[in-house]
Amino acid sequence: MNEIAKILHKFSDRFIGKSLRGNMVLMALAFVVNVVAFPLMLHVPAVQGKKTKKVEVKDSSPRISYEDSVRFKYFFLEAERQQNADHYDAAFELLEHCKSINPYASEVWFMQSVYYSELKNDSLALLCLGKAVKLNPDNANYQERLAQMYISARNFTEAKRVYENLVNKSHDRTDILNILIQLYQQDKEYDKILWAIERLETIEGVSEELTLSKMRIYERKDDKKSAWKALKSLSDEHPSDLNYKVMMGNWLMQNNKRKDAYKIFMKALKEEPDNSFVQSSLYDYYREVGEDSLARQMMNVILTSNKTETSVKANILRQFIIENEQNGGDSTKVLAVFDRVMKENPQDADMAELKAAYMDLKEFPVDSVNQALNHVLSIAPDNANARLQMIQNIWPLKRWDEIIELCKPAVQYNPDEMAFYYFMGLAYFQKDDKDNALDAFRRGVGEITPQSNKEIVSDFYAMMGDILHDKGLKEEAFAAYDSCLQWKDDNVGALNNYAYYLSLENRDLHRAEQMSYKTVKAEPTNATYLDTYAWILYMQERYEEAKIYIDQAVANDTDSVQSSVILDHAGDVYEKIGDSDKALEYWERALAADAEDDADEINEKILKYKKEEK
Repeated sequence: MNEIAKILHKFSDRFIGKSLRGNMVLMALAFVVNVVAFPLMLHVPAVQGKKTKKVEVKDSSPRISYEDSVRFKYFFLEAERQQNADHYDAAFELLEHCKSINPYASEVWFMQSVYYSELKNDSLALLCLGKAVKLNPDNANYQERLAQMYISARNFTEAKRVYENLVNKSHDRTDILNILIQLYQQDKEYDKILWAIERLETIEGVSEELTLSKMRIYERKDDKKSAWKALKSLSDEHPSDLNYKVMMGNWLMQNNKRKDAYKIFMKALKEEPDNSFVQSSLYDYYREVGEDSLARQMMNVILTSNKTETSVKANILRQFIIENEQNGGDSTKVLAVFDRVMKENPQDADMAELKAAYMDLKEFPVDSVNQALNHVLSIAPDNANARLQMIQNIWPLKRWDEIIELCKPAVQYNPDEMAFYYFMGLAYFQKDDKDNALDAFRRGVGEITPQSNKEIVSDFYAMMGDILHDKGLKEEAFAAYDSCLQWKDDNVGALNNYAYYLSLENRDLHRAEQMSYKTVKAEPTNATYLDTYAWILYMQERYEEAKIYIDQAVANDTDSVQSSVILDHAGDVYEKIGDSDKALEYWERALAADAEDDADEINEKILKYKKEEK
């Protein structure tokens, strides 16, 4: 299939739609029966996230004869039929033929513009699309695609011209107005942005968002008077909503009219003493004018009130912590504030969690951080983040029983959080309790969804494979490894173990070699992976190649006590290449290492060699 054919195939799937394919024969028959009775329908690409629309293929133009119009419709339908039959070269040639019959057919120019766009020939694509728009200026889809192409080419001037034309014809197109606002912002055309916002207000009605947008544009124009007028109008329209009045006060603060702002804040505070928005604004005011004692008083009011939203408290605390760090970072002052807040609100789990996070940030001892996290869990036992952090803090200490006890209630409160099954299974595995480990992993697998973290899911199956193999359930183990690699095909630990276990069975050695080679490429100095690859080559009777990798495995096994398995394998490889003395040396070193499981087998090899020597 040549380049044009490939592009047309893509075009067919994206713009024509597979739903037409089954109906093409019927359409052709209908056309033969009455070629003029029904207009053809052509799919065009969706614009701005809308559903694909159908555009009527008109009888093109009075500038061609009736006979040519009939011929055009026939060949255009045939082009569609060929395209839907995957005969893309023929379809493309037929479209060219359609254009020769009727060069005024906008639909042909439009389709060709898409082809050229897919071919990355933007100049021809733009030329064809411009021609389509010129021939059919009332087609909004053509114009929107033209504007999009201008944007892609960063020709914002022409894009704005096209979109403005569309807005003037379609007065209710808010999506286009929003695009225009973004385009106007590129060139800081503030008056045009205001015009577009006012058009939006006409369509959607006045809203806080639009009014505030207007206010910001007025400020960019340095038109303070209009900005204030817009904000005041919003407050006047919502006289019972105190927040708009506070917004006015904040605006006055930003424009150095502090006394006027203070009057508004105090009046608002009198109306609603517990309004956290008012309190926060007053807090900022006191800090701005240097009234530190009043600022601290207001901060305490905000933080200790059970009516203050957590987000507001968090923002105030964040400001306080930043200032504290700038002044030396005395953590005792911050913790004193946290303790005061929690004394007034002992069931506020969010504040307790923020305190633990601060302690962790300041690198408090692990036990102190865990004590704070434990307090969080005493208030909110379903807080998964706090529980996971505790587990991660304890993990390096190898306190497996504590980890298991933390995970048990977690899988009840958060059954879909796979991390808890993972840590619980690993903790049991570290305790050599493989039955409970396998049970935890199996329960975790039951919670897998398409959105699950592929790394965790892959590790779940890898651990299950290891345990199942240790229990002698080889087929189940291999099935678990297969599942593991479906989620993450480069899980090197699973690739190594799977490959090695296959080699022990002298089974599927070609696949085992491929898997093992991936691990060696990923970690070329990993002695275990090198040994596995060498052993698979050995099992394939490729002894000289096996020697290369077993030598590397021995060289990279830098533990104080070398692996008896690697040394034993080295002896086997050297025996096969005819170096019996070297083989004996390796077997004796293997026996001297911790080789309890294979001691009898290695002894047998040594005795056999010595007997042959005699």
